[in-house]
Amino acid sequence: MKQRRIKIPPKVPEINLRPLFPNAVTMLALAFGVSSINMALWGNWELAVAFIFGSMIFDFLDGKVARMLGVSSKFGAELDSLSDFVSFGVAPGVLAYLWSMKVSIFKGLSRADSVGVYWIFALFLAMCCATRLARFNSLLDEKQPSYWLHFFMGVPAPSGAGLALFPIILWKATNEWEGFRNPMFVGFFLCFSGVMMASRIPTLSLKHLHIPKEYSMVLLPLALFFIAGLFGAPWITLSLLGFGYILMIPVCIYYFLKFKREAS
Repeated sequence: MKQRRIKIPPKVPEINLRPLFPNAVTMLALAFGVSSINMALWGNWELAVAFIFGSMIFDFLDGKVARMLGVSSKFGAELDSLSDFVSFGVAPGVLAYLWSMKVSIFKGLSRADSVGVYWIFALFLAMCCATRLARFNSLLDEKQPSYWLHFFMGVPAPSGAGLALFPIILWKATNEWEGFRNPMFVGFFLCFSGVMMASRIPTLSLKHLHIPKEYSMVLLPLALFFIAGLFGAPWITLSLLGFGYILMIPVCIYYFLKFKREAS
């Protein structure tokens, strides 16, 4: 009798879906940033700001997910930069512009004058954010001196977006006092945020910060108190956080120069 040969089906190659997860998180960050513009067009300022902060959360998570799964890639880094440009360079400028124009247009300025003058601030923020992201990508493969270990070069894009939205946060924290809605005041913060993003001024980085165990029991109640503040009085908490971050900049410059002198 002839033995029948059993044909073994070819092995189906395994599909690795792990690289998709961090990119999906980055896409969520981008979706939140674009949705912020949509909320601003409808005049829903609270949700517009909330979407920007939601984009910050997903922007923080995508890198963590990529490193946890071991699937960091150049494609993911480029996608993250494009998402950051839209969510933290374009969306905050458009949001702040539309929010401040609701007042300035009704105070005697024509719409053409408003577009021509105050739109420059939103453009400036977007261009400075693009400059920062381009410099960040160009320095990825370069080894920085040791005194840069605990510092960013310039304000990170998410923090810059928070600075750009600081007038809106103050407006909500003070029961919508219209003084914070002055277009020149808003324009100042857009320019300040843009300059800080594009600059080489050292700002605080927590990436390599190691907290001793004896301090963790002290910091844990503070962290819980901050989280409770975000739920109980979000606008006041964010205002205090913004003031603290701005005051931290000269402190970072002082310690950076100190570490640089010690390294030299």
